[in-house]
Amino acid sequence: MYSDKIQSEIGRRIRKVRRDQNATQQQFSEEVYITPNFLSEIENGKKGLSCETLYNICEEQQISADFLLFGTEKEEKSPSETIIETASDLNVKELGVVTNYLDALKKMREM
Repeated sequence: MYSDKIQSEIGRRIRKVRRDQNATQQQFSEEVYITPNFLSEIENGKKGLSCETLYNICEEQQISADFLLFGTEKEEKSPSETIIETASDLNVKELGVVTNYLDALKKMREM
């Protein structure tokens, strides 16, 4: 069944996160507000997890739901990286407008 495969993959990723932190099931389960037995069942693909448990794991362990659910990390870019990436597609005139705008923002901040 397809949901069994999904549960198994999510459980494997959670186990990896826990082991990467050198945490026991007892330690990890306390941090995410579940029992060690339930964590074991999740890690072994025997049980699925609720949205609340998913949220707690992501929040407490500082990991993305994208990683747990899909095995990929959502690529987060800094504002500077986003500006540079966007600017690379602009022509000289458009870059001048952006530069003027940024200069005006800096002056406003200095006031």
